[in-house]
Amino acid sequence: GQYQGYHIQRWQRLIGEGPKGKTDRSAPLRVTSRMTNGAGYDEFLLPKKELVEKHQGIMKTYFTYLTKIREDLDAILKKIAVNNSVVVMTVNKGQSDLLMNFACSARARGFSLDNVLVFPTDIFSKDLAEGLGLATFYSHELMEHVPERDSKRYGDGTFGAIMLAKVICVHLVNDLGYDLLFQDVDISWYKNPFDFFHSAENSGFDMYFQDDGNRQQRFAPYSANSGFYFVRSNDRSKVLFRSMMYAGDLIFAARSHQQVLVQFLAEHNSLSGLRVKVLSRDDSEFPSGFHYNMRRDYMKQMVRGDKTPYIFHMCWTLNRDDKVAYMKQMGMWYLKDNCVGRKAASLGDINTACCSAEPIIECFYKDKASIIPCKDSPQKDKGSPSFW
Repeated sequence: GQYQGYHIQRWQRLIGEGPKGKTDRSAPLRVTSRMTNGAGYDEFLLPKKELVEKHQGIMKTYFTYLTKIREDLDAILKKIAVNNSVVVMTVNKGQSDLLMNFACSARARGFSLDNVLVFPTDIFSKDLAEGLGLATFYSHELMEHVPERDSKRYGDGTFGAIMLAKVICVHLVNDLGYDLLFQDVDISWYKNPFDFFHSAENSGFDMYFQDDGNRQQRFAPYSANSGFYFVRSNDRSKVLFRSMMYAGDLIFAARSHQQVLVQFLAEHNSLSGLRVKVLSRDDSEFPSGFHYNMRRDYMKQMVRGDKTPYIFHMCWTLNRDDKVAYMKQMGMWYLKDNCVGRKAASLGDINTACCSAEPIIECFYKDKASIIPCKDSPQKDKGSPSFW
């Protein structure tokens, strides 16, 4: 019996198992995964043997080098942390231009990047980040599982490998006792996000997440976006991210650490009292690709200057090409084209050679938000009216 149960069992009438499940009213009731949707499809993908063994190999390497990694990393963090806080990012070669654009745009808008720490997964990205004047921590042993290429689409194998890299860097910084803002490279700053997270009125939670906007079963109950969140280092958050570190096989199977993280947030909220706050998609301070694709009214307010968010996160895109196109239309792109894909050694002073003082604006699609009229551009989504 469940005399003090804290989980709700779900029962459904199904035939078939896992992704082959299907609702059938004539079938007997049975216990199902909490990620099983109304059609009977179970979105919780169990890891196969090869993924379990892949993760075991990464963990073996992790424990072999952990002491040295912690010592070297802490030495860097002590130098760059501001109010015991750092910005944590990770990047591979395939998305290095997005990192460059973030640095160029942030500096053009007057932000200091002194407490940004990049965890590059390859030498190409490491050299570019350091050429931009950003602090880096590179461990070939820990990151060799991550391909250099960009993911072709959301959720492919490369995407899944990068997801574990995101967990590694957050776990290591958090476990050393530093508060951190983790963010993806497809983000633009309009105001310093630390002003929000360090304010007295926002001191009551262990973790703050951007709302992903997606309400699929697999992201319930939080729909927390795993590409922009703030973490206070304490015993509760440390247990959470240690658990995430040990769940790499689940991340590989799901090809998304967001799906796994949301489930762990719910579990640790119940287990340890972890205080989690998701910043509602209906608020205007931390918009994302959800707003870009689904909230045209908000985007018009932003274009007119009626809304000035802290940041904008260009998620909800199929691939890197879409990100770049949308960011250029919105005046979020500051990286010169002649610097894309080139090694740091060939660029000289990267900030001077590659960063524009003004946004590089270009039209791609008439039906997507843009800060200038793009009425003569082709349509992106069939049946969608022009933004202007």
